Amino acid sequence: MNIRKIKLALTVGLLNQEAGNVVHDIQAMMSDFREEVGAYVGAKVVKMAKLNPTHVQQTYALQYERCTLKVDLISNPSTNLQVVRNFSLAS
Repeated sequence: MNIRKIKLALTVGLLNQEAGNVVHDIQAMMSDFREEVGAYVGAKVVKMAKLNPTHVQQTYALQYERCTLKVDLISNPSTNLQVVRNFSLAS
């Protein structure tokens, strides 16, 4: 698995992304690497913390057969705006 290639594709994809559901968009981007990462197994919220009255930080774990992608999001539930703070890919 070429982790560097996957991270670069995700970075470029997220930079070019329009507003929407970030987790869904990442799943769609990762489908291009199905042969390397395996089939999508599921996603779950690993951590959730309230930053202030309007913003929440969430950590999602997107599980694939051969790896796990963790994504840290900062979101505003009232406006449905989501921003990726960080992501990491582990085999």
